[in-house]
Amino acid sequence: MELTQLRYFLRVYRERNICNASEGLNVTQQAVSRQIQKLEQELGVELFVRTPRGVKPTVYADRLAEKAQKVLPELDAFVYDLRARGSEVTGVVNLGIRCWLMSKEHLLRYDVLAAFSNAYPRVKLLWQNDTPRALLEGVRSGRYDLVVTGMPEDPTGLELTPLRSSRWFMLMSRRNPLADKEILYTEDLAGRRLILADDETASRNSILRRLVGKEPPVFVGVKDFVFDLIGQQIEGENALMLTTGQVLDMFNPERFAVVPLEAEFLDTALYLVRRKETAHSPAENALYQHLLENWSKKTQQ
Repeated sequence: MELTQLRYFLRVYRERNICNASEGLNVTQQAVSRQIQKLEQELGVELFVRTPRGVKPTVYADRLAEKAQKVLPELDAFVYDLRARGSEVTGVVNLGIRCWLMSKEHLLRYDVLAAFSNAYPRVKLLWQNDTPRALLEGVRSGRYDLVVTGMPEDPTGLELTPLRSSRWFMLMSRRNPLADKEILYTEDLAGRRLILADDETASRNSILRRLVGKEPPVFVGVKDFVFDLIGQQIEGENALMLTTGQVLDMFNPERFAVVPLEAEFLDTALYLVRRKETAHSPAENALYQHLLENWSKKTQQ
């Protein structure tokens, strides 16, 4: 059901005549009739009975009109306020997002960014995926205004706002014996080859602390998330990669698997991160609030 359909319906309901309604709406009679027919087909009921003098509303039309007359004014006021607010904010805002988070699984949904651009048409939104280290270096240097990433190892000078949490998984070849397990524990990582970003120091240290007295993993560092190269290491060297569950769609599921990792010792939260004690532009503040309202865990359950 579209707002246009409701507006056309209400006009016909009030006029009791499609010709008069079309003149008031400044559209053709065919356009009005087409929208009414679509609405009737979608609802599965007849809204108007055609008569020689116009149309007569059915009981279903009476009930729909009662609801629409309450809802449409509120929606119109909301749209007007949104457009007015958006037209007042101008500028450019740079957003950085940790690799893997904007995937087909939509841990962070693409349409949230599109909605921001629609609400703030005079703000140019630039965003890109990056590694944790590059994100933090970027926000400190001013290359990024706002980033979405995990807990920084050194949060000095940064404003951190909890956004949501994600679960950790291990990405591996289907041929790996661990691929048949329902869940992995830290002990399963002893002696394994683990692929981690070069700047995942906190994750490395957490794993090593949990494996004291056992054979430590062999960490395989990666500077860039090149899927083909990672896939070659996972299959060719039987390596595992610590990641969120949103990456499986980037790899052939017939060749690769993800197994949940019991990883309460890892910080699984995502944060909105920006510089402290810095004058934030209206465009940045608008994006900050928009993401907090639309990417937080509670808004996507």
